[in-house]
Amino acid sequence: MSTAEKSLDTAGPAPARRAGVVPTLVLAVVVVALALWLRTAVSADPDSGGATGGNLVGVLTLVLGLLALVGWRTAPRRSWRVVDIVVASVLGVAIGLVFTVWNLGWNPLSSALEFFPPVKGLFVGVWLLGGVVGGLVVRKPGAAVFVELVAAVVSALIGNQWGFSTVWYGLLQGLGAEVVLAVLLYRQWGAVAAIGAGIGSGVVVGVLDTVLYYPQFSTELKLVYGACAVVSGIVIAGLGGWALTRALARTGALAPLASGRNAQRV
Repeated sequence: MSTAEKSLDTAGPAPARRAGVVPTLVLAVVVVALALWLRTAVSADPDSGGATGGNLVGVLTLVLGLLALVGWRTAPRRSWRVVDIVVASVLGVAIGLVFTVWNLGWNPLSSALEFFPPVKGLFVGVWLLGGVVGGLVVRKPGAAVFVELVAAVVSALIGNQWGFSTVWYGLLQGLGAEVVLAVLLYRQWGAVAAIGAGIGSGVVVGVLDTVLYYPQFSTELKLVYGACAVVSGIVIAGLGGWALTRALARTGALAPLASGRNAQRV
């Protein structure tokens, strides 16, 4: 990782600012309300684990959402410009199309891996790209969640075998990446941050999948699946997302953003 990629957003004010109390309380209420609503909605869907799935999704949404909110309060630069929103939206749609292609190939791939189902976790990293790439490119609090969620919504709207669950999976996977970037104080954007964000998303999808979709697995097989999901998050989403971000920056497409300016200095 080059020194130019460590916190390297020099265009904005350096000192950290504290968010106002009122916006923080409003966002906290939104997080709690979202967690409660998702718990109810997922509990009503037997294909998503019923009450067990609802409780898990509600708890993950609440914990990850509040951790992300703490990170947002301490972030050096919180405000989004119009160009940030546009780039994040375009990225979300583009990655959503990638999700769609991957969805089409998933059933044949999954069938081919039935000889040892836990290794399916090695291939979930494609669905984690939105959070990593969104965070690295936009470099603003909330970008990882936003891009991953938009990609998931695009995937769901086009149509796939998982329906509405795609949306809350996207939300939680994005939060997994977001929390790691928040822990790094939104100041590191290189390979280490990308790998960390990939691990965060990988842990989330590993927990969700083993509880909701593979409850019949033994504890050992669940651990293998979770480890495979984390490895996939590191390699495909983390390192792959980092390489993709650098490639985009070198084309000049990210010139209005810090990620594009810093890449040009390397």
